[in-house]
Amino acid sequence: MNIGEATANVTDIEGAGSRNRSKTITAGFMPGRFALRDAWFPVVHSKLVGTRPVRRAIHGEPIYLIREGGIVFAYEDSPLDRQRGRLRASEFTAGTGCWPALEKYGYVWVWYGNNDNASIDLIPHLPVLPENGMPRYFGGSVVFDCSYELNCENLLDLTHFDFLHSVLTGDPLSEQDEITVSSTSETVTQVRRATNRPVPKGQKWFVRSKSQDLVAATIMHVRSGVCVLNIDWDPGVDVHMVHPCTPESPYRTRTAYTFNPQHCSRPARYLFPTAAHLIGSQDNYATKPQNQLYQTEQTSVADMNSRFDTAGIRYRKVYQELVNRQQKGDFSYRDDGHPGRDVRQELDLDRPRRGGRTA
Repeated sequence: MNIGEATANVTDIEGAGSRNRSKTITAGFMPGRFALRDAWFPVVHSKLVGTRPVRRAIHGEPIYLIREGGIVFAYEDSPLDRQRGRLRASEFTAGTGCWPALEKYGYVWVWYGNNDNASIDLIPHLPVLPENGMPRYFGGSVVFDCSYELNCENLLDLTHFDFLHSVLTGDPLSEQDEITVSSTSETVTQVRRATNRPVPKGQKWFVRSKSQDLVAATIMHVRSGVCVLNIDWDPGVDVHMVHPCTPESPYRTRTAYTFNPQHCSRPARYLFPTAAHLIGSQDNYATKPQNQLYQTEQTSVADMNSRFDTAGIRYRKVYQELVNRQQKGDFSYRDDGHPGRDVRQELDLDRPRRGGRTA
């Protein structure tokens, strides 16, 4: 798909046509040019914040996180600048120099936007993680050399891991493979269901079966870039994941990921998270060269899309609608896309598993 201006009709993409060049539904889509506001960003794992400051950023705005009296604070300025009285006191902290921050699901969440609108109810529902988070071993941080919008589109594509990460996740061969896409005013969801796939090389040592079924679901919170995933290889490992795409700049995205492996042997449970940096480097290898073109307005190059690009086109549509609303001063959340709503059913977390032998 040409990554300049989205020019595909969602209805056409979801139909039987193999390639589409139809009406523009997200005219003027320009990632990296507008910072969506009024959202919680999970900027760092809670366990990494102690009495020494940790520096992060959201849309180029610096954040210094430190734990004081057991409570995490997020300041605009470094401890040295604050000692010297050099305070930014910007609009993002309502002139206080301190960002709204709280802890949940093992993350420190920082509010980016109007402080009067900050509410704990607007933190995305993460049913794949316990309220107090996972042990430190199951989390880490990967930096991508691209905008968070491009990173979000990559995570919404549940077919790309058949090619980039095939050793661990498997190839595209299956008896049946179905992909569905849905969206709200704030989120885009893709669900993939495939049956009788060959067991990937990286799982054969702990999966004693000739084939697997796959159910993969991903929910992308467009405003904040928080991605919630459930990828279930049955028999085999069921990996619950959170991959936040935190925009540090138009050319840098930080993902403070968390894994929660299920239904696998103990060695596999502890070895699976070690693949995060390998998978991250493979994704960065694919997205980094695209970033410049992705952020360049294309007016003369046709944007060719197939039905497999539906999630990405839907993402651009929701993203641009949010930009248009916020440019007019509307930062509210609509009921259909409330971040705190229960998404267990969307992630297919309660489906029965056929099971099978594992090592």
